[in-house]
Amino acid sequence: MPGKFTGKVALVTGAGRGIGRATSLRFAAESARVVVNEINPDSIAETRSGRRHQVADLVAEVVDRYGPADILVDNAGGALPGAAWATVADASIEDWSGFLAFNLTSAFHRARAVLPGMLAAERGHNAGIGSISGTNGRVNGAAYAAAKAGMGTLVASIAKEYGSRGISSNGIVVGNAPFPNRTPDSSYLSGAMLPVDGGFHRSNLL
Repeated sequence: MPGKFTGKVALVTGAGRGIGRATSLRFAAESARVVVNEINPDSIAETRSGRRHQVADLVAEVVDRYGPADILVDNAGGALPGAAWATVADASIEDWSGFLAFNLTSAFHRARAVLPGMLAAERGHNAGIGSISGTNGRVNGAAYAAAKAGMGTLVASIAKEYGSRGISSNGIVVGNAPFPNRTPDSSYLSGAMLPVDGGFHRSNLL
C-alpha cells in the first residue's frame, strides 16, 4: 500500500543512530526512497578538510540514482573526536571552529547542494535538527550552542528566501531522550508554540 512519501527522495544525515536512524526508518515505512549519510572514524580527516566537495559528490550521486532530493533532514551534529567540551575561557580556537564547521557550516553546504533541485521542481522540504543548547546556552559547550543557534537562523533564512518558491524550511529543537511513556508521535511535544501559518511569520511582509 502506498505511503504518504511514495515517490519522494529523502536525504537524512547523521542517520546511523538515534534521531537520524528513527527518521530514516519512518520515511522508509512511508514508502520514501531514503538516502542515509553517516560519517565514520576513517573519514574524520576528510570531514574536517573537504566537506563542501563531499556534499556536492553525495548530492550528485543521489540525483544520478534517484533524482533530486525532495526532503533534507539535516541531523548530523555533535562533536568530532578530539574536540573539547570546554568553557569559553578554556576552549581553543580550533575547538570553536570545529564545532561550527561540523554543526553549522556543514548544514549550509548541504542546503546549498539540494536547493537547485528543489527550486527547479518548485517544491522541497528542509528540516534542521537543533538543540535546546541553541536556545538556552550550554555550560562547557558555548561553541556547540552557538552553532545550534545558527542552525535555527539558517532554517529561518531559507524559509524567508524560498518559501514563495514552494520550499518549506523548519527546525526541530531537541532536548533529552524521551520518557518511556511519552514516545508515540507528538506525545513528547509539550510547552511549544507552533506557528501553522504557511510561513507567514517568516515572510518578507513582516
